[in-house]
Amino acid sequence: MEKKDLWSADVETKWHPPEGFFEQSAEEVAKGLKDASDSLAQAMDRLNFYINRAGAKLSEERKVELEKAKKILDELYGK
Repeated sequence: MEKKDLWSADVETKWHPPEGFFEQSAEEVAKGLKDASDSLAQAMDRLNFYINRAGAKLSEERKVELEKAKKILDELYGK
């Protein structure tokens, strides 16, 4: 399988968050994702992609904060 065939290659080339973006508060992450995304699904995909890629390197505190961002995104999109 070539790199261009991987779904992750497509995600990475379309949006590049600023340095430290996912280290902000849940509110700032959610607002930034909403501003940079066309839909709730796209915003959630970007957030989940980061969480999955960070894997074990993500501290438990950071993971909890990013999970809060998911709930805030739902609210921002009226869910």
